[in-house]
Amino acid sequence: MESMLQSLYLESRAGYYFTHFCEKSGNKLWKNSAYFWADLQAYHQLFYQETLHPFKICKQAQFLYATYIAPSASMDIGLHQRKKNMIYQKIDPAFEDLFDLAEEYILILLLEPWMKMVEADKYSYGKVELVEETRQLDSVYFRKLQALHQESVSKKDESTVADTGLPSCPDVLKVAQNLCPVPKESGGSNLYDLIHDKQKLEKFWVFLNEHSAGMDLMCWVDIEQFRRMLHKDKEGREEKSKDIKNKYLNKKYFFGPNSPATRQQQEQLMHSGGGWGQILHDRLPPAVLLEIQQCIQKRLEEQWLPLFLADEQRGAEGQAKVKDKTEDLLSQKQEKTTRMWKHVDNKWVSSSSEIIAFRKVLLNPVTANQFQRFVSLKGDLLENGVLFWQEVQKYKDLCHSHCDDATVQNKITAIIDRFINSTVPPALQIDIPTEQAQKILEHRKELGPYIFREAQMTIFALLFKFWPKFCKFQSRLDSDEILLALERKKGKKIQWNTPFIKQRGKCILAIFCAKRIAEKRSDFF
Repeated sequence: MESMLQSLYLESRAGYYFTHFCEKSGNKLWKNSAYFWADLQAYHQLFYQETLHPFKICKQAQFLYATYIAPSASMDIGLHQRKKNMIYQKIDPAFEDLFDLAEEYILILLLEPWMKMVEADKYSYGKVELVEETRQLDSVYFRKLQALHQESVSKKDESTVADTGLPSCPDVLKVAQNLCPVPKESGGSNLYDLIHDKQKLEKFWVFLNEHSAGMDLMCWVDIEQFRRMLHKDKEGREEKSKDIKNKYLNKKYFFGPNSPATRQQQEQLMHSGGGWGQILHDRLPPAVLLEIQQCIQKRLEEQWLPLFLADEQRGAEGQAKVKDKTEDLLSQKQEKTTRMWKHVDNKWVSSSSEIIAFRKVLLNPVTANQFQRFVSLKGDLLENGVLFWQEVQKYKDLCHSHCDDATVQNKITAIIDRFINSTVPPALQIDIPTEQAQKILEHRKELGPYIFREAQMTIFALLFKFWPKFCKFQSRLDSDEILLALERKKGKKIQWNTPFIKQRGKCILAIFCAKRIAEKRSDFF
């Protein structure tokens, strides 16, 4: 049953797979029941919105009754006439439990097609054949790729090459994403990590341009591209070398006042390149270009990258603070207005059968009394919660009886005086938020028959948490032994709560702790 309920809850996301199965089966009751359950969930959701719309509730209730339950219904689900009459008598005003009888009936009815669908799926999956197939790379192409790889490795001029490559100006970001990664053995963030993060790379490029440092990244990229060019492409390498020399190795950039290299490094590089005249006329050796790139990389990683990361962190912290404040405000508003049982986003939807069963327990005088005694041991106000829920149900029955308005108002006053605004402290005798209690007192006339809707749902959700524990406790005893066992537990609780017993318990605990400490000390010495 639980797996079927989960499936029904996820029907819309699964493409209505179970509904289509019921349609194809040719069984009208199965198909109509699947449609009824889906429309019933839309009816339930109307009760768990922040703003209640009685007209929508009435309209949806009439639609469900006329379409699926009425004697002349176009999509009759086959409900017994006695149950149909019970639903019809309670349709005005309509409450959330109006169609409990019909829902319980269709869940049992849908269990049969669900089991058949599961069996059919298992049979279909069993017919799928497993075919073993061995695949491998073509040996000719594999050998060719291996030879090219060895050739490229043997022709590398540098022993410590890091990853990436970027182009200059607008094409920088595109080329960076196409370069193969090369491992970089260094801790923390570095230039190579940054290049393979597209979003950070774009932000870093903008950051450098804002600080007039974009030339560093452009030069580093062009040299990296030169290093990655094949040695067979002599013309391309020579062209790229001249381009680098003309663009960067001048007094406006590398040999100028804003150079990434110190004066000593500049002189050393000039000496390595054969002097100023040699640098101007001949192609630069790869070793010189590597040293130039290392100088640029050092400034990027030690100066600009830390500044960029710090700036980014400040921005992220600011956004996080704004987001946290927004979320706090939203959560406070939600908690203030709707600290009630959410019927849509959690387990409640998938536990329809348990909810119906729990309502039956609360409506049965014998089981309700047992459950009331059980929860009284768990909290001071929980016992009153059971009584409040039962009184609200009696109020609903009074509304359905269509008696005079004075009788209904007297019942409302009696519930408020006993549970919401009691003359016996505390004034609020049930475990609901004070905002809900205040709303009942201030908007008593505007809320109409749904005056206790939020409070009853809150209490129901609170009590439902103890339902599994009660079932477990109940299963271990016979029906005539339950109340006796609860009375014994209550008696023990009262004894232990007396001041004398509490003080005696503390003394015993203190003596026991002192003995344990003494034993440990003797063992140590």
